[in-house]
Amino acid sequence: ADDRPRRGDRLLCAAYFGGRTERATLAVIHFLLIVPSFLILALVSHRLAGDWRVLIVVLTVFGWMSTARVIWSVSTSLRERDYVKAAEFMGVGPLRIILRHIIPNLGSLLIVNLTLGVVATVLSETALSFLGFGVQTPDVSLGTMLADGATTVTSAPWLFAFPAGLLVLLTVSMTLIGDGLRDALDPTSATGSAGGRR
Repeated sequence: ADDRPRRGDRLLCAAYFGGRTERATLAVIHFLLIVPSFLILALVSHRLAGDWRVLIVVLTVFGWMSTARVIWSVSTSLRERDYVKAAEFMGVGPLRIILRHIIPNLGSLLIVNLTLGVVATVLSETALSFLGFGVQTPDVSLGTMLADGATTVTSAPWLFAFPAGLLVLLTVSMTLIGDGLRDALDPTSATGSAGGRR
């Protein structure tokens, strides 16, 4: 239940149109960036007895601001490009410009940020569950497995080693998937360009 794509579309519109829309959107983003999200996540999850469904919603609410800030920064640069100005001069509508000229040029950025966002969400959930503020029994997560294994790390180290290794493999694999998708779908990336020349 990740609403980052929809928020990204709204942010692209704000960056393209500028003015009050841009200022209002940035004000919301900057306010949420300075809010101590980890403490709020811990308090809300602990108050609701570690319900993983609520945890997903809260992680989504507080997990999109950094990506949105990057998208806004790149979008404000793209709106000044010659092909965007030429499209405006030819009378192309704003929505068509956003869909045909700005979003395709953000493809690799969106892919990389999406995969990094998944990694960050997994790490946040693991940290919360490890500290006892996330998923609670009878549900199981990597964080609870790591917490249980930490108490027996000297007598039974495999109880800690296996979930820790799985966490590392998960985060590394998601990062590699993001790099692979970027190289495959973005013709301007170094690997993709080299493959095209061959």
